[in-house]
Amino acid sequence: MRLARALGLLALVASGAGAGAAPATGGAGGAAAGATDAAGEIATARAEALQALQDPGAAADAWARASRAAERALRRLSPAWADAVDAGGDPGAAAARVETTGAEALYWLALASWEGARPRGFAALLSVKDFALRSMERVAVLDERVDCGGPHRALGSWRAALPAAVGGGAAPARAHFARAHALGPSCPWNRVQEAATLTVLLQDRKRFETLLGEVLAAPPTGPSASPPADPEVVRQGEVDEAARRAARDLLARRDRLFR
Repeated sequence: MRLARALGLLALVASGAGAGAAPATGGAGGAAAGATDAAGEIATARAEALQALQDPGAAADAWARASRAAERALRRLSPAWADAVDAGGDPGAAAARVETTGAEALYWLALASWEGARPRGFAALLSVKDFALRSMERVAVLDERVDCGGPHRALGSWRAALPAAVGGGAAPARAHFARAHALGPSCPWNRVQEAATLTVLLQDRKRFETLLGEVLAAPPTGPSASPPADPEVVRQGEVDEAARRAARDLLARRDRLFR
């Protein structure tokens, strides 16, 4: 796909682009089928993101699959975005063409792009920075509540990871995390990500330990007994358990993270 070539990181191939990635049926029936297909692709992206959190060793492949699913969904939900990308336009600027219906697809695409680049080093991050930041900023405008305040959580983490000269810094990161906590006060990943990024940047060991302690002290969520729990309840329990594992890992490394 043109987006894959523009960013140089997403593992999408040209044969999946264009009309082949969009619903071919016209009229109301075609629109309904496209929306249904997009919902399935978003569910796939969400599941692959969870897989990446649960199994860091398989995260690279999981984020690549998440990016592919999210882009397929976004092409169906935001044809104007797809047209701009396929015409060779700036992928970051194309985010302005996405409307509310495409917000979650754009969220997972931006997140997967950043997370897929992060292990490859700072140069790889810079190659996706503009696309990821502008896309996530657009999501924050369209629907900041996606994934428990996820747009602000991501932007807080990313701003903390980047030097001020290329759009980072403690002040904007702090503001985004404050908003994420307001939107998702019980979301453990908001605490984990602030601890992993902003507190390390500021060398604020006390807040680092407080945030992660709150994650570990929170009661587990998830299915309780028969009948089987709602799938979303099961998923939330898995997300929260992944956060607890991440919190324990960060605490085990605290002496290396703080001077």
